[in-house]
Amino acid sequence: MDEEHFRLFFRENYKVACLIANRYVKNMEQSEDLVQDVFTALWERRATVQNCRNIKNYLFTAVRNHSLNFIHRERRDKISISAIFKEIAEDDTTVFYDKEILAVKILHAIDDLPPQCKKIFNLAYQEDQTYQEIADQLNISKNTVKTQMGIAYKNLRQKLNSLIIIGLIFFRKIF
Repeated sequence: MDEEHFRLFFRENYKVACLIANRYVKNMEQSEDLVQDVFTALWERRATVQNCRNIKNYLFTAVRNHSLNFIHRERRDKISISAIFKEIAEDDTTVFYDKEILAVKILHAIDDLPPQCKKIFNLAYQEDQTYQEIADQLNISKNTVKTQMGIAYKNLRQKLNSLIIIGLIFFRKIF
C-alpha cells in the first residue's frame, strides 16, 4: 500500500473507526487517539498487512482490540479481566458490522449535503442545538434554519431511504 492509497483508506475509514473505539471507551477524544495509534501501527506494518484479505476488517478489529486493551490498562483496579472478557463474549459482531455499515452510509450522506445545510444539520444533531440557537449563532432567521433542515431531511431521505429513521437515532446516540 503506497502513501496515496493509505491516505485514501484513512479518509474513508477514520470516522467509522472512531465510532467503533468510542463504543468501548465512551470518550471521543480518547477514541480518536486510539484510532491514530492503530493507523500509525498499520502504516508501519503495511508490508506485512498487505497480504491480509480484508484490510478494513483488520483495521476495525485492531481498533476494537486496542480500545479494549486501553480499558484494561485504565481500569485495572476498577474492573476485573473476567468482566472485560464477558463484555467481549456478549458482543454481537453481526450487529457491529450492521452498525458500521449504517454509520458509513449516514456519514457519507451528511458529507454530501450542501455546505450551509450540512453546517446547520450538524449543529442540530451533533451539538443538539435548537433552531433558535442555530439561528442566533449563524446570524440567520429561524425560518432559514427550518428551510435548511427540510432540505437536509429531503436529501438524506433520498440517499438513505428506509434507513433514515433508524440512522438518525443511532447517529444521535453515538455523538
